[in-house]
Amino acid sequence: MKSIFINQTSHIDPDVFKVGVIILIIIMSMAFILIFLKHILDHKLKNKMLDKGISENVVASILQKDPDSIKHASIKWFLVLLGLGVGLAIVNYTPPLGVHTFAIMAVSISVSFLLNYLYLRRFSK
Repeated sequence: MKSIFINQTSHIDPDVFKVGVIILIIIMSMAFILIFLKHILDHKLKNKMLDKGISENVVASILQKDPDSIKHASIKWFLVLLGLGVGLAIVNYTPPLGVHTFAIMAVSISVSFLLNYLYLRRFSK
């Protein structure tokens, strides 16, 4: 019985793979550092505001995150990751890897951000 799946053997240069992994690790570590610093600075700001005599309710309302912004951030990441997945799927079916690979990924990510912008613009109306 023949398999309906086509066995594609695409070869990715190990050096390209290593560079991609290193870039991903750098991005993730920088994001972690930025989030960590934001939490520390928010905590220091809250303490300074309380030391100045501002009521705790006012401080909480100033530093409170908007639930809509959390929802918008989730939609943004969904769209960006969806764009990455679509871009990687297109790249998988258009070998060999080359400059067009970067163009496909750039277009797919930019379309994701465009969709996010359109979503936010429609939601604000």
